[in-house]
Amino acid sequence: MASFSFDQNALDKIGREAVENFNRQMQPVLDSVLQEYGGQPVDVVKDALASRWRAAGGEPLGEPEVTEWATEISEGTRLVLGNAG
Repeated sequence: MASFSFDQNALDKIGREAVENFNRQMQPVLDSVLQEYGGQPVDVVKDALASRWRAAGGEPLGEPEVTEWATEISEGTRLVLGNAG
């Protein structure tokens, strides 16, 4: 019978690196939407954010996340992606 074990630290490192890479790819999307749409109505920001996020390779943003983010951007707030885990 085969025996194996996991190196939890190595798995955690791979996970952190994946999140960091994703954030590096997607942060410019948030920044560009803020730069171009900050101060505009939430619905306008929401449409731009959703389409640019998908175009950059992100999973579609669901409700209420897209509305919350669009509201923040509409108010001129810069959103910064981080590691929630």
